[in-house]
Amino acid sequence: MKKLVLLALIGGIMLSCNKKEEPVKDYVVLSGTIDNYKKRDVKLTSFRFEKKIKFNKKTKTFVDTLKIDKDGYYTLIFNKRKFNIYLLKNEDTKINLDYKNPDSIKFIGKNAAINNYFIEKSKVFSNQIVSLRDLLALEEEAFLDKVDLYKNSLTDIAIASNLPESFLKKEIKNIEYEYLRDLNYYPVYYPALSGEKDFVVSDNFPIVSENLNFNNGNDYVNSEYFRAILVDELKKKVNEKLTEDDNFYLTYMETIQTEITDTLTKNDLLFYETGKNGITFADDLDEYYKKFMAYSTNKSHEDELTEIYNSLKLTAKGNPCPKFDNYENSEGGTTSLDDLLGKGKYIYIDVWATWCGFCKRETPLLKRLELQYHDKNIEFVSISVDNVNSRNKWKETIEQKEMGGVQLFADKSFGSDFIKKFAIKGLPRFIMVDPDGNIVSPNAPRPSDGEKLINLLDDLGI
Repeated sequence: MKKLVLLALIGGIMLSCNKKEEPVKDYVVLSGTIDNYKKRDVKLTSFRFEKKIKFNKKTKTFVDTLKIDKDGYYTLIFNKRKFNIYLLKNEDTKINLDYKNPDSIKFIGKNAAINNYFIEKSKVFSNQIVSLRDLLALEEEAFLDKVDLYKNSLTDIAIASNLPESFLKKEIKNIEYEYLRDLNYYPVYYPALSGEKDFVVSDNFPIVSENLNFNNGNDYVNSEYFRAILVDELKKKVNEKLTEDDNFYLTYMETIQTEITDTLTKNDLLFYETGKNGITFADDLDEYYKKFMAYSTNKSHEDELTEIYNSLKLTAKGNPCPKFDNYENSEGGTTSLDDLLGKGKYIYIDVWATWCGFCKRETPLLKRLELQYHDKNIEFVSISVDNVNSRNKWKETIEQKEMGGVQLFADKSFGSDFIKKFAIKGLPRFIMVDPDGNIVSPNAPRPSDGEKLINLLDDLGI
């Protein structure tokens, strides 16, 4: 008997040893079929993530294998159509869609209930809100009634959709953040949309920032609405501190450092809200760079900013200005920087585009400045970074706005060597060059800066 028991145990051990353990799946297969779709790819985006997935027009399908760290919110973009989806880190997801009929979309997979819930959620927005602009243009009482109704409707749908408990908790919080985002936007946007410039919300209007914890890294990653509220609140604090002589981005960076303690949130804000773009507008490049490096603890961010910094040092004050060659001139022919030098004049360069709203605000002020200094030792040059397909619009805008000075069209938009060497990311951008071709200021004051620009011109003896 003992021998039989022993043999059975040995047999069990041998079977267990021979049995292979199946590897844990650590990837997601995202695939789909799209009818009536003519583009070559679809795009998947999420927090600091973007990937293009090839679309096979013959088979009408796309497929890709993704490794993601955790379950999360994503957006699938089919040309001009966007769909919110939720991906589980080890579960496949499939989508069927007729591009001409977006209501036809169907999700297949373990998380189909979540993704089908997003479809119902978008219908509530279409039926109740229509557009965020329309919502924010409502009078206060009507606005508050509508956002309350919308929040309650979304909450009811979420609860009734048999969603996994872990996701439902996230989503209820996300619905609340969307509600708070709308409340936060209202006092800012309603005056502009309604024309009531002196409008102030009533004393009973909810105060968004009172009960929010802005040092929540998970919510920062998972909710675009949370991020929007946080950025708005930080900018309010920046504007309270800002003086006429302060640099906005430097003050913003210092505010992030003092107000945010969560490491992930702080590093992300420092790099994407201030560092990467703000360094190109720095009044003192070295000071800006040193402060960023002192505040940041993200090595990849520091490496990328160091690369930008080293590039910008080449276009710092006193260095020879990078050349542009044979840019199309609105008067016909081409113009190079060398054509403008050697005349004893400073060159005030305006980098702009026809689609840039802030650029358009500078145009009448720039025209007035040109008239004021038309007989002085300064040349006004405007360089458009519009896409090559917008060349006619560029010419029409110059004519309609009666823009003066030398009007040029960059050869490769933001890809032009001249634009890349100044690391220009935002518009408008103004650059001052001396008569010998050396940089006076890579970030010269705008015409709207008024006295600040006039003081620079006076100091230069213009």
